Amino acid sequence: MPTVSVMLFAGLREIVGQREIDVTLPEGATVDALRDRIGEDYPMTRAVLPTVVCAVGEEYVSGDEALREGDRVALIPPVSGGR
Repeated sequence: MPTVSVMLFAGLREIVGQREIDVTLPEGATVDALRDRIGEDYPMTRAVLPTVVCAVGEEYVSGDEALREGDRVALIPPVSGGR
């Protein structure tokens, strides 16, 4: 079972209380499965997770991207600008 490092930003980081977490997933798990798992482990993130942009390494990926051992996943919530 692969373990991935997940970097959390903005509101997700505040909800979880950590900048980075390690998550172990079943073989063949995707980014969507990772989101589901984080939602189970940290229920307060469920409102934000559907809106996050995901990157593996330094490339943006879709929810069906398969994850591998050692991947570094960034979950980036939408950011609103303003004055």
